[in-house]
Amino acid sequence: MSYSIIISKIFSKFAMFNWGVTILSFIMAIVLYPQLPKEVPDHINAFGAADSYGGKLTVFILPFALAMIGLLVSSKWIDNRYADLTIQNTLTKTLMLVIMILLWYGAGIFFLTYYQLTK
Repeated sequence: MSYSIIISKIFSKFAMFNWGVTILSFIMAIVLYPQLPKEVPDHINAFGAADSYGGKLTVFILPFALAMIGLLVSSKWIDNRYADLTIQNTLTKTLMLVIMILLWYGAGIFFLTYYQLTK
C-alpha cells in the first residue's frame, strides 16, 4: 500500500476525530469558564510553563482553531485543489495531520492547566 493511500485513509479518520475533540474542547471551555480566574495562560512553552497571560475569553481560542481546521479539512478543499494521490495532495494532508495533532496536544495541555486553575 502506498504512502498516499495510507495518508488519505488516516486523514479522513482524523478529520472525523477532530470534530469530537472540537466539541469536547468547547464543552470544557464553557464548563470551566465561570470558575477561571480573571487572567489565564494564553501561551505555554515547550516545557509546560505559562509564559504569557490573557483574559478569560482566551479559553475559547483553541476550540475555535480546532473548528477552523475541521472546516478546512472536511470541506474537501485539499482534494478539490490537488488531484487525489498526487504528491501535493499527500504533502498537504500530511501537514494538516501534523497541525491537527499539535492542536490536540495543545488543547490537552491547556485544558489540564485550566482545570488546575479552577481548584
